[in-house]
Amino acid sequence: MNFFQDVLAQMTMWAALPKQWLHAYPFLQTGIDALCVTLPLAALLAFAGLGFVSATARIFSITRKRSSYDKCARQLAMLAMVLGWTLLIAGRVWLFFVQSAYTPDSLPDFMVELSWILLGLAVLISSLYFALWKFLVKTPILHIVMGFVSGMQACIAVAVTLGAARMLSAYTRPDASSITLGDIFFPGWLSPFWCALYWTLPLALAMAGACGAMWLVIRRKREDFGRDHYNTMIPWCAAWARNAWTIFWLIFLGATVAEIQQSWQGDAFTGRNVALESAKVLIWLAPLALWTIVARSVAPMRHKLSLLAALLLAVAFMLPYYAQVTDLSALKA
Repeated sequence: MNFFQDVLAQMTMWAALPKQWLHAYPFLQTGIDALCVTLPLAALLAFAGLGFVSATARIFSITRKRSSYDKCARQLAMLAMVLGWTLLIAGRVWLFFVQSAYTPDSLPDFMVELSWILLGLAVLISSLYFALWKFLVKTPILHIVMGFVSGMQACIAVAVTLGAARMLSAYTRPDASSITLGDIFFPGWLSPFWCALYWTLPLALAMAGACGAMWLVIRRKREDFGRDHYNTMIPWCAAWARNAWTIFWLIFLGATVAEIQQSWQGDAFTGRNVALESAKVLIWLAPLALWTIVARSVAPMRHKLSLLAALLLAVAFMLPYYAQVTDLSALKA
């Protein structure tokens, strides 16, 4: 009996060590919290965009009559399936541990469960899209439609997930009982929440292209389709990421300018504030420049670090993006 008590005491002591480390080094807790936000959100957006990118590559394999596009489409479909199942399983585990954090049978509870169910449906369609690849060779239109449907279903799951995150943030406020759904989801068309929604789709497509390019680099030795295949498809994925990121950045720039003008009229901004906001906007041009280098390179496999750096910078944007989605500053006090 004493032996089991000693073992239990040792296990309890070892389990408490991470908490002690986090208390001793607060920056570790901050870093872990940031990773818990950025990585799942980046994976979710990439999963949502991969269905569209893969289906587009499938179309190009027919219209341009190049087998590399078909192979690339299948590789991207595999990546989507891997990301989807990882998110689905990890999401269920997370829900198991945090169910006690909110009131059962409440609206936030319903939204969180609904987001997981919709994600599961998107993963199922994405898995069928990949699994039926050889069986639907003679019916490419049906297969392409299935790819687009998986992307649209994933986008719906993203929208509901973001809505659930915002609702959970709202319902943890002390004045949650006086906040209506209109206050949460319609605080204003130029509110941080809606500004973030405006660039969600291009951001998802950019993340899909970025992850797809890195995935092809990783799969190079596993699936040796020849140098020409990777020299063509890696720049194609990088160009997709660059083009989608350009659209996102232009919308981001417009939203930032509108916010500066609105604050400037209220004398809330100074020249120094404008300089800081401008620097924040210009920072997010770095991934675009890196993807442009890869897209124009004749030897893209030599730019692995550029692809990795661009992807990490894009993932880093998930933190301010999530902060804007859950920003409740426009709600009534």
